[in-house]
Amino acid sequence: MPSNTIQMYYTVDGGAPVNQALSSNLIGWSSWNFSFAVKADLSACGTHTMKAWVSRPGDLDQDNDTMEWVVQNDCIIVPGTVTSDISVCQGANAGTLSLSGWSYGSITYWQSSTDGGSTWTPIANTTPSYAYTNVVQNTQYQVVIDGGFCPDDTSGYATITSQMPAITGTISGADSLCENMASGVLNLSGNNQSVVQWEYSTNGGGTWNTIANTTTTNNYSSLTTTTIYRVLVDGLACSDSYSDTAMIYVDPVYPQTVLAGSDSLCITNATGFVSGTGTFGTVLNWEYSTDGIIWTANGNTAGSQGFTNLTQTTFYRMITEGGQCPDVVSDTAVIYVQPLPVSPSIGLSDTLCVSSVAGILNMTGATTSVLNWDSSVDNGNTWTTIANTTTSYDYSGQGLTTIYRARLDGELCPDYYSDTAVIQIDSVPVMGVLNQTGSVCEYGSEDLHLVGSAADSLFWQYSVDNGVTWQTITDSDTVDYNTFPIIQNVQFQVVGLNGVCSPTTSNSVAIVMLPLPIVDAGEDTSIYLGESVTLNGSGGVTGIWIPGSTLSDSTINNPIATPTSSIVYTYYVIDGLGCVGSDTVLITVMDPIQFNIRNVITMNNDNVNDTWNITGVEFFPMTAVKVFNQYGKLLYENGDYQNDWNGSFNGSKLPNGTYYYVVMKGGTEEEYKGTITLLGNE
Repeated sequence: MPSNTIQMYYTVDGGAPVNQALSSNLIGWSSWNFSFAVKADLSACGTHTMKAWVSRPGDLDQDNDTMEWVVQNDCIIVPGTVTSDISVCQGANAGTLSLSGWSYGSITYWQSSTDGGSTWTPIANTTPSYAYTNVVQNTQYQVVIDGGFCPDDTSGYATITSQMPAITGTISGADSLCENMASGVLNLSGNNQSVVQWEYSTNGGGTWNTIANTTTTNNYSSLTTTTIYRVLVDGLACSDSYSDTAMIYVDPVYPQTVLAGSDSLCITNATGFVSGTGTFGTVLNWEYSTDGIIWTANGNTAGSQGFTNLTQTTFYRMITEGGQCPDVVSDTAVIYVQPLPVSPSIGLSDTLCVSSVAGILNMTGATTSVLNWDSSVDNGNTWTTIANTTTSYDYSGQGLTTIYRARLDGELCPDYYSDTAVIQIDSVPVMGVLNQTGSVCEYGSEDLHLVGSAADSLFWQYSVDNGVTWQTITDSDTVDYNTFPIIQNVQFQVVGLNGVCSPTTSNSVAIVMLPLPIVDAGEDTSIYLGESVTLNGSGGVTGIWIPGSTLSDSTINNPIATPTSSIVYTYYVIDGLGCVGSDTVLITVMDPIQFNIRNVITMNNDNVNDTWNITGVEFFPMTAVKVFNQYGKLLYENGDYQNDWNGSFNGSKLPNGTYYYVVMKGGTEEEYKGTITLLGNE
């Protein structure tokens, strides 16, 4: 075969083909070697795909013309460095470190060191960045890089320096001063960082104003109002923090206080208050006088002075403290005392249903003329005048709860009112809609909800005879009700009450009871320690045994149980409707060689330790026992004890206390001595 008819080709990573003809003729059934004159360039790092093939005209079978293989070229790692060093606040920080300047290889993991790089702890992170949070001590971070066929390497590290929050210190120099000499100095001490600024507030800390002062001393002068000061301390990496506060309390120079409350009152009702108005200092005392000349102090230090049942005109004045300023005497309030007519009655209050409102109020005991009647539908907050000057008022047809009163002429005294009468109107209860009708598994419960109701009180009812009779549920004044365990089909309804109006009943809802699946866990049985027993459960669609730790398989009907102590297994099953039933079986594990003498009898008839019990005595017939008191008197003896002594002697229970026993274990020469305590005979 002529060589110039056979062409050889190759490509690298899918690039342009390199072509070269075969250099010699071929003889049939011969083997030959071929080398390309142009070499492939595989110097770039990474994976390279090589493909070479043979081509000649008339080749009928091209399946074996091509070869393909892969060459991996790993380059030396450029590990880069973690950027960058940072200072953070201890325990309250977060951020991201990044690996920069890194080339070739793959990240194996990050590392951290808290001892200056002596030891490193791996961090499961293969990305070029790492998010840190809550660093509490100085920590270095670096990245370990896998070089593949080239050597592994480690990046340069970055250090996170953890700084403790600043100590802000305390301010000294708080004081109380008078308005006309409110000057002084405040000093900050105990801080461990520099002062950023001082701040002050004149509204109790609501807002703060900045003082351009970075020293630990602050001078203030000519204050006219109480002022609070604080210092903002530089937190460096942590947040800036405030010191405590110091208050300069400024007493104002108060003007004479004007009293409010001068009045003309009736002798039978001369009661009221006189109060200081505007701004005034601390009250030192109140004084009163019946002639305006001689004054008597009464020891009252409140901002107002009450008076009760005065019988003559009385003058009042208030003495207030000026603090660092002079004390202040107020002006004078005068209470003039005059007689007042007796207030009449307009009749009894009543409660009616809105569907039937009719009635008349009649005034009795009036000694002066009626000026008008008043009514209020907002509990006396506002009143509406009724143009009625008679001593009776017809309120028939009223639609809202209303308070009535009459205003009468006070003649020489102020006009006055009668007592009040309340005509309470109760509305017919609105029951809304009771929803949630459905089914529930036996012994389950259901949440019911009444929507859109309006009533003073509610109570729920249920019926198990399809609504023929209803039973009231106590303590059920609520729109939401979680039912009692359902054991049969049952209906529910809600009854609403509003005052004197007739009760109203909601719609009823029905709950269908789905019976629980029948389940059987088998018969109780006893085994000796180390033995096994097969459980036999039945019922439901699927089931599970609990606990399952000592079972061969807790999800089958008949697992093998190998308990190490007596145990109760519960078999739970579920039926096709989703209801769950259960049954239990007791497996008693016996130890035939146990011989244990109990040391207490509780004589309280609770079936627990009511008799003296020697565990395993049934396996040692003819076990002999004796019981003595502290004086050595024999109180009980039995040559074949059967765990039946109840702490009695001659038919009576022995007193509470400690007694002594001797036990000879049957069939052996073993003797036991000890004490037994009797309790419960009190």
